[in-house]
Amino acid sequence: MASENVTKTVSLKDYIIDMGNVAVKGIAQYEVVLENNTDFIIKRRTATTDRELVILVSKGLYYIKDCKTGHIEELKEQSLNSFLRDLKDGMIVLHQVHWLSNLYRESVGLIMQVINDECLTDMCRHNVLVKSFDPSWYTRYWKQNSKLFTRIYNMFPSMVDRKKYQACIPVIFWIEEQYGANEAVYFAEKLVQSGIMELDFNDYGRYFNEHEVSYDPGCFLKVMVSPFRINLRRFIDYILFDLYAQGYAKVTKSFFNEYLDYLQMQQDFYGKVKEKYPAHFKTEHDVMALKVNQAKLLAACENFEQQNESIKDLAYSGSGYCIVIPTKPEELAEEGINLSHCVGQYIERVAGGECHILFLRRRGTPERSLVTLQLSGKQICQAQGFNRRPITDQERRFLMQWGREKDIQIAV
Repeated sequence: MASENVTKTVSLKDYIIDMGNVAVKGIAQYEVVLENNTDFIIKRRTATTDRELVILVSKGLYYIKDCKTGHIEELKEQSLNSFLRDLKDGMIVLHQVHWLSNLYRESVGLIMQVINDECLTDMCRHNVLVKSFDPSWYTRYWKQNSKLFTRIYNMFPSMVDRKKYQACIPVIFWIEEQYGANEAVYFAEKLVQSGIMELDFNDYGRYFNEHEVSYDPGCFLKVMVSPFRINLRRFIDYILFDLYAQGYAKVTKSFFNEYLDYLQMQQDFYGKVKEKYPAHFKTEHDVMALKVNQAKLLAACENFEQQNESIKDLAYSGSGYCIVIPTKPEELAEEGINLSHCVGQYIERVAGGECHILFLRRRGTPERSLVTLQLSGKQICQAQGFNRRPITDQERRFLMQWGREKDIQIAV
């Protein structure tokens, strides 16, 4: 009787197989079958199934196909979730699909949004669908002017740069509505060239999370519709280039509020806006605020105009110079700031009749501060130029001539 413990010959080659061709039960294998600008097809294999996800945006066709039976299933959110369910910790890289570079399990929402929204589908077909958490935010601008949208899409380094480019899109399309596409493109072109890193025009405060973002052209709009007749292109250049040269890395709503405040202060102080685009905005704003605040204090002296009315005959124009009699407290406030001295402190003494303040100006520019004179009785007892400089010999000769004609002693 043969032994029952016969040793069976085992060959190693019987166990060598191609693991890449074996689908592990319960785990799906994904493969990119087709991809181009708008379309892609993904195959999903398991031990028992062989299915394909077909997304053909160019043809408006979206379905899941069973490769074994040929059955076609209309694409719905539930079926798409099921198809992608094994991409829990991974992704499928799509190298050629313009609007979807990586396919995750979480991509279900975006895909369904795109294929169910005619505007997003149209943007996708034109290769301008913005890759963001909420591409529908951009559809209003696509509907307003698709040609302009396409142009800035191709112009901007990033449509989703929240600090610079995305924040400016509402402004660009507001300009297009009010001034035309050429002006809107001008803003966009200058924005790309500008070194400014952040702009915020939102009058109500910008907010965003991973699913929503809100901007508006509020502050820009407020400036352009203000009564100050701001030139559009000059203002664009000012905020994008002039301010950057002044040290602004970002231009936010605080600037726009200060800018309007600066213009209004000029209007209130001078009765007009003298300078709309200052070379040193922060300094000019603070100086203007100082003038206004001093003028408010000076305005409390009700007798100022009456006191100066009594010396109006001292006004004079001669060789190269003239004597100007101030008529408003604001003029003293501005004189003191322009020449960097404290003439404003004399307002109470002027109002009380103790002294008078007169201005020595060049005849050709009587509106420009040069020398401040203090008149006590019949005597000029102080004369100061910028930074308290003493008067020049030429200015003294003029004052002596004026003094002789007006019976005023020059004691400086």
